[in-house]
Amino acid sequence: MDNFSINITRSGRLQQIIDRLKQQQDMNVKVGILDDPDTAKYASCVEFGWTQRVTPKQHYAFAQWWGINLPINAVLHNPPRPFLRSTLWHYSHTWAVQGVNVLIRSNFNMETALAFIGQIAGQDVQCTIAGGGVQAAGQSFDLRSEFTMHVYSLRGGDGTGNVNTTRPMVLTGKMLHSITYRVDRN
Repeated sequence: MDNFSINITRSGRLQQIIDRLKQQQDMNVKVGILDDPDTAKYASCVEFGWTQRVTPKQHYAFAQWWGINLPINAVLHNPPRPFLRSTLWHYSHTWAVQGVNVLIRSNFNMETALAFIGQIAGQDVQCTIAGGGVQAAGQSFDLRSEFTMHVYSLRGGDGTGNVNTTRPMVLTGKMLHSITYRVDRN
C-alpha cells in the first residue's frame, strides 16, 4: 500500500510577520480636528455640551447687539452632541475588522492599515455630523433650541439673517470639513 502524507516545513514566514508587526507597534491613528485649534475647541464644547451662568458682559452684549435681555446669572445650557464618541462606539468593531483585512492584504503594513482605518473613521464622523447623529444606530442629536435659532436669525447665521437648519454643527460646514486623520509613531 502506498503512503499518502503531507510534509510541512517551517519557512520562517510567521516569525517574519511577527517581527515586522513588532517594529510597527508604536504606530497609531488619530481622527478628529487636528489642525485647527479654534474649531477643535468648539467641537469639544459640542461633544460634551456646556452649562454656564450669564455674565455681566454677556448680559450687556446680548442687550446691545440683539436687544435680548438675558438676566445676569441666568443659566445657559448646550446639550452634549457626542459626534466623535457615538461614531466610535457604533463603528469601532467594523473598523477593526476592515483594518485586519487591509493589514493582511497589504503584506502586514501597519501604516497602510491605520491610514485606511483613519480615512474610513473620518468619513463616518463626517456622516454623523452631517446626519445629526449616527443614523445607522437610530441616534439623533438634539436640534438647536428656539433661543439659539432666535439669536442666529438676529445676528445672521450666514451673513444675511437666513438660518436654514435647526441641525447643529452644519451651519457653516467648517467643523464637518475640518475632520481629518493622521498616522503617528509614539
